[in-house]
Amino acid sequence: MIITSIDIGSTWTKGAAFRMSSCGTLHLLAQASRPTSVNNLSDSFFEVYRTLEQSGASDQLFYSSSAKGGLSVAALGIVPEVTSEMARIAAYSAGAKLSQVYSYRLTRDDIVALEDAPPDILLFAGGTDGGHTDCVLYNAAAIAASTLTCPIVYAGNRSIQYEVTDLLSGRDVTCVENLLPALERPNPEPARLAMREVFLASIVSGKGLDIIVEATGEEPTPTPYAIYEYSEHIRAHVPGWEEFMLIDLGGATTDVYSCHQEQLVSGTVRRGLPEPLVKRTVEGDLGMRVSAVTTAIAGDDLIQGMLLQTGYANEAFRAHLDQVFKNPDTIPEDMAGRVFDDALAGTCVVNACSRHAGRIHQVSKTDGLVNVQTGRDLSGIRRVIGSGGYLSRVEQFDPNPWLACLALDEQGKEILTPRNVRFYRDKHYLFPLLANVARGYPEAAAHAGIAQLNASTEAAARELTTHAL
Repeated sequence: MIITSIDIGSTWTKGAAFRMSSCGTLHLLAQASRPTSVNNLSDSFFEVYRTLEQSGASDQLFYSSSAKGGLSVAALGIVPEVTSEMARIAAYSAGAKLSQVYSYRLTRDDIVALEDAPPDILLFAGGTDGGHTDCVLYNAAAIAASTLTCPIVYAGNRSIQYEVTDLLSGRDVTCVENLLPALERPNPEPARLAMREVFLASIVSGKGLDIIVEATGEEPTPTPYAIYEYSEHIRAHVPGWEEFMLIDLGGATTDVYSCHQEQLVSGTVRRGLPEPLVKRTVEGDLGMRVSAVTTAIAGDDLIQGMLLQTGYANEAFRAHLDQVFKNPDTIPEDMAGRVFDDALAGTCVVNACSRHAGRIHQVSKTDGLVNVQTGRDLSGIRRVIGSGGYLSRVEQFDPNPWLACLALDEQGKEILTPRNVRFYRDKHYLFPLLANVARGYPEAAAHAGIAQLNASTEAAARELTTHAL
């Protein structure tokens, strides 16, 4: 059986054909890519599809799309550390990008901001079941009085669900189970699934995806959603990979996924909600091309240190930023360009991992010092996967020197990022494509992904040994 997988990205449409053996093992037959035809996504899709079919007629198709740049979600909760944080978790795991976050009662300025930059979805949360109601009802009335017309997913206090829908009558409202029905019992899955359905309706409605759906009979999956679920499958099906981090570095965003079972050590107390087993965060200001300027701003200290160490002028680096921003397909061939790209990649990794990881600090109590932890402790993670254009392409990139820069944040709290990791490079950029295949064959896709990582790592090790000799 031949399985075809295609991912429609904002810049490139990529595909691969795999043969499934009788024993359930996937073998790569062919790969193809084309610049994404942004005005009609079906053009580049079918070009890739026809190229792959030269290796044999396809028996099954899976495909994904991030060509619209990801679903924009505004999250509304009550207490930032509780329901707003749950809204973040649900939005990110649905493959969305979080555009706005609001807590407590919406102000007039909040409403104006939503109206001026309307999201694709408003994720409306707040209150445990049977808990707080006043703030939620106030916000429902404020939304009803606004000009906001985007779909709304209500995932708040179940006790006032009907009152909320009455206030929002005439709007596109989907009600799902509460994100946080009780404290210490997060429930992001229903909201995640509801947002996925809205995403599919949104991306299929134009730019040629409807043509693909009609021709193939298959609907796309949001690319980040597919990779999120693929991370879960790797954790579940590949022994020794119960804990790892995946960094997907793109031209506009940097996504970080981590699989981690949180276990508090003695003498440590946790603040905030329990961490999910698999977590995704996306940083819209960190990227190698479209977001190169904001990446340089976020990592100014690191960039200046690189310039001082290498002797390159700040003007040359600024010229590089201008070049890659205007021409996102740029791959530098000169030494200076490669040094600048390495610095941009390292800056993305440092900042994205710092934001993804938790913090720990000491507090003095009457019975002694206590460690207080917020967020996830990834300091024990020993495997990091690099995927995306730069991390897939460049053999020499090593995240360890960059991660070593992360010690304390601006408040003096220890940043709980990995240290001394083994870096696995998704050399052929197969992870998004195998993530699609995992929708039908999760175990086979998980093993195929790790097998190609191991093969790339072993080949790199052999090459280093040969050079050393």
